[in-house]
This record gives sequence, structure tokens and C-alpha cells, in this order.
Amino acid sequence: MTGTDRPFLQLNWAARAVLALAFAAPLAGAQQADGAKPSAAPAPTQALNSVQVTGKRNGGVDPSIVTAAKDKILGRNFASSCGFMSGYSAADDDVTLAYMRDMGLLDSESNEAERFSDLSPAGNARTGGVAGPLDAPAPDPDDISGTSPAVACGAGDRRFSAGRNWIARKDKSLTQAFEAYEAGNFVEARAKFEEGWKKLGYEEAAMMLGRIQLLGLGTPANTPKAIEWLKEVVDARYDPVKDRLTFDPKKPDNINTRVEAALLLANIHLSGKGTKRNPAEAYKWWSKALDYGFEPAGTLLGQANLSGVGTKPDAGRALEFLKSAGEAGDVRALYMLGQLYHHQLPKQPAGVPLDLQRAGAYYNAAVKAGHLEATYAAARMLDLGEGLPAPAPERAVVLYKDAALKGHADAQNALATYFYSGEVVGQNLATARQLFQAAAQRRQPDAMFNLAVMLAQGQGGGKDMAAAYAWCSLSKGLGNDQASAALPALEARLTPQEKARAEAMLKPPAKKS
Repeated sequence: MTGTDRPFLQLNWAARAVLALAFAAPLAGAQQADGAKPSAAPAPTQALNSVQVTGKRNGGVDPSIVTAAKDKILGRNFASSCGFMSGYSAADDDVTLAYMRDMGLLDSESNEAERFSDLSPAGNARTGGVAGPLDAPAPDPDDISGTSPAVACGAGDRRFSAGRNWIARKDKSLTQAFEAYEAGNFVEARAKFEEGWKKLGYEEAAMMLGRIQLLGLGTPANTPKAIEWLKEVVDARYDPVKDRLTFDPKKPDNINTRVEAALLLANIHLSGKGTKRNPAEAYKWWSKALDYGFEPAGTLLGQANLSGVGTKPDAGRALEFLKSAGEAGDVRALYMLGQLYHHQLPKQPAGVPLDLQRAGAYYNAAVKAGHLEATYAAARMLDLGEGLPAPAPERAVVLYKDAALKGHADAQNALATYFYSGEVVGQNLATARQLFQAAAQRRQPDAMFNLAVMLAQGQGGGKDMAAAYAWCSLSKGLGNDQASAALPALEARLTPQEKARAEAMLKPPAKKS
């Protein structure tokens, strides 16, 4: 039988007359009849709950965290209308500013933030004003002479800015807090994070204090207090140009403090851990994370709109979110779009047409980004000829192999059936048996049954009736109808010793404490 006169591969092992069983039991594979069940994707609500922000910081304190925190504190636009020199920046260079003025990119010097030294807040470092002590009176804001800034900066603003800069230069609380956190000394870490927050209002300190309270690290868990700290992060001053995250599809887990806080707030309200469960509030925080530049939050919002989590079900709105996230490079959005147009979701929403070609295109885009489930889904479409003039098993095998090598159980089972039959690839029963066993150990029910067939017949290795019975029993327990039909006849062939060994495999002795 060839691959052209049947839609799926079926291997009748009873017909080989190795066992005198009274039924035909085809090897189960990814290419089963129309009732075949592909590997099910998580339901949208499950996927929503799976989003976690671990915040694990391996390898000690990352100096860039502290540097970024201080840079934000020392930013020239942070303290009201005042700015100050907090380290070299090309954008602040006099040559750069002069060039921008000459090119008309700055209307005048008045568009530039005033800069001054923290050692001379009463003077003006940019215009050459005379430095004075910290308690010297500030120049008259209405004075627009050459020694006064065009953009008014009051005495209080200057003193605040200068003092903040001076403290930040000397402050080590954030570094010490992270070092204590990494060492597992959470009591000291909490004290140091609180010190950093009181001194300078580091968002990173508030973020970590929220985490410490949420997880109960060195202190009793306190979700309401954790929420307060996390809201300090998201309520901090925000520049939509400078502070917005630039999402990198190659590094999707790279997030900033504000995004991390929003995602944690969403998780808290979705799970109801330590507070009343509120999916609508979770939806609001996913929206915030998206506003902050975290494109995968669009995938979460798409899933929420599909399943009605925190909002009314709306397939059209879901597609908008998913397409936007997919275009931004979120591979999970691409895979879900493939599922939607392939009609492969557990609860397929109304209003999304079956479009196999579009489904295949989305799967393939996700495959290029290395998405494992998409690789299997694309392989199966090729295997069955979905969206194609005819099946393309040669191309399917390539993708099955890719997914199988990465541990995908359904792909391992599908690839094994090819090695068993010799279709496309050369027949290799030993390889088929190894692949079936690898998939069976990952609880793939068809692979369990197929492995039982090969063990019972001694194909690709030694014959082992006890192991065959054990795997067939496990396959039956996972709902495989072929295993259910085969098990009685297989059991009748066992010797008492084989039956005892099979039962021992299925019920291993409890470990001694």
C-alpha cells in the first residue's frame, strides 16, 4: 500500500501472524483517520494563567540594573524643569546641540533643558554662570539675561535636583540590596531596598519590595502590600518615548521594571492569590503592559478576548491583538493565529473562517522563529496535504525530525511510523522502536501502543511480553481504543511470571522514607 491510495499510514501488525490475536491493530500515528487528535494546545484560559515573571537573576548582581536605575534618577528631565550634568551623553554634547540648532531641529536654546552642576545649583554650567553654595539664592526666574536660563528653574527645583544628584552619586543601597537578595538574605535585602526607595525612589527597589512581599521572602506574604509597591512602579513618572520598552523578538523575555510590575499585577488579580480574583483588573494590567511596549501582552489580550477572560468574548478584537503581536514578532501570536485559521483550538470561536493556506503561513512563520508546537502543526498539515494540492510527506518528515529531536512526543511518534514502514525514509525498526519509546516516556498514548506492538513481536529489539502488556495498559489508561481492544488478547498470552513482572512495572513499590 502506498501513500497515494490512502490518506493515512496504517500498519496492521496482527496480519503478520506473529501473535494469534483476533483483531487487527494498526500502528497509531500522527497520520490517523479523520478522527485523529493532534497534540492539543492549552486552552486560552490555561495559557493566560501560565504567564509568569520569575525575575530570577542568575550569576550575581547585574551592574546594568543599578546603572540604569541611577541613570533614570539622574535624567536631565527628571527634576521638574531643571536638568544637570549626570555623565556624558551624545545628545547633550555641545557640538551635537549646535548641529541640531543649525539644522533647525531645535527652534532655539530655550528648547534645551537647563543644565547645571550639583556643586553649583545657583549657577548655570551651560551659560557659564558663577557657581555658588547650595544655600545661595536662585536667580530670578523672570530674569532672561545671559546668566539666567531661558526656561525658568526655581531655587527649590535647583536645590532638589542638586541634592538628588549628589545622593545618587554616593548611594550604594541598591547594589547592596541586590547583593543581599542574591545571597538569600532577604531581611537585609528588604531593608536596603526600602533605604533606596526612601532616598531616591528607585523603581527597581519598589519592584523588588513588591516581589518580596508577594512571595513572603524573609517576611510573611502580604499581597495587598505587594500590590501597593508594584503600583509605585507603574505610577512613577513615565516618558512614552524614552521609557517605552523596545521589544526584541530574539530576546522576548527582556522586559523593563514597569512591564514586569504590570504583568505581576495582572497575575495577582487573575489568580486571586492573596486578594479577590478580578479578571477585569488583570485585563487592565495586560493593556498597560502593551502600552509600555511589551508586545506579547497583545497575545495575552487576544487570548482573553477569545475566551472572555476579563472582557466579553470578541473574536474580531482577538484577531486584531494577535495580528499586531505577530507582526511585532511574538511567536506565540503567530502560532495561535495558525490555530485559529486551522480551527484547532479546543473552543473555536465563531466568526473566524477556516483558511488552511493562511493557517499554514502563520505556522511557517512561527516555525522560522523556532516554535516547537508550530513545527509539529506545520508538519502535520504537510503530511495530510491540508491547504495543498496533495500531501507532501517528504517535507513533513523534515519538520517531524526537527520537532522530534527537540523532544516533541507527537512528532517522535509520527516520525517513528515512517521508519517503521520505510516510507520516505529507509525502514529502520530499531530507530522506530527508539522513537516510539521516547514518545511513550512522554505519555504519548499512540506511541505507548505502538511500542507495545513492537515489544510483543520482538521488532527492532528483543521480545518482551511483560513490557508490551505494561505499555498497552498505560495506553489504554490514556484513552487509546486500540489498546483497549488489544489488551485482553495480549494478557492471555502472558505466562504467570510475565504477568507478575508486568504488574510490578505498573505498580512499582513505594519508596522507603
